[in-house]
Amino acid sequence: MTAPSAPERLHFTGNDEADRLLVTNPLALLVGFVLDQQVPMQKAFSGPWELERRLGALDARTIAELDPLELEEAFRAKPAIHRFPASMARRVQELCAAVVED
Repeated sequence: MTAPSAPERLHFTGNDEADRLLVTNPLALLVGFVLDQQVPMQKAFSGPWELERRLGALDARTIAELDPLELEEAFRAKPAIHRFPASMARRVQELCAAVVED
């Protein structure tokens, strides 16, 4: 018996590219879970894709080492990634620092 293959995307956002990113980049799924607070699930799990577009990459080390104000600016740019951009930028940066450390 063979193991089932991984899905090609998760149907969380309604955006095929964002849904594929959740499967191809494990950090995207973690970031989505961090953002899944006081916003619709589709918005939360679209956040990693939007962040990747704005930063050029969704990489834990890059985000962990980014100037906090630059990351917050990426979260605040229209449309904002989250309704609380400053606190969510900080939480995502803390998550990325933990991923890099461990």
